[in-house]
Amino acid sequence: MHRMIAEEQEVLAIFRGPDAYISPNFFPSKADHHRHVPTWNYQAVHICGTISFQHDEQAKRAAVGLLTRTHERKLNGENAWRMADAPQDDMQGMLESIVAFRITASRTLAKSKISQNREERDYLGAVAGLRATGKPTMANLMAERSRKTDEDT
Repeated sequence: MHRMIAEEQEVLAIFRGPDAYISPNFFPSKADHHRHVPTWNYQAVHICGTISFQHDEQAKRAAVGLLTRTHERKLNGENAWRMADAPQDDMQGMLESIVAFRITASRTLAKSKISQNREERDYLGAVAGLRATGKPTMANLMAERSRKTDEDT
């Protein structure tokens, strides 16, 4: 990537959140009428900005260290892997292959399409349908939104 993109070039980074197919069969109101069609629920963030590459070892160690600490703690708690656990020659070789970068954002666009336009029974039907078909991440996200909406009213 760093060989194809110039330093300080304007870039677009897309961060995808959970997504899921929504069947019309999830909606109880389908029994009343057949005006539903399949759709796709998703969340995404688009960030436009200028990119700068960080080739120095200290910047790469900091980036890898932050990612490692964040994810290892979640997965392994007290038994989290640490960069110091790896032989330093191996770590040095891996760091040489990594290109760290930073995007200075000039514009951000976030989109959350999670059936929020549906009536409550259809919304809850979609949550149940997603759970039944093995999509708990989107189902939990939608259920949380539903709870927050209830708390706000």
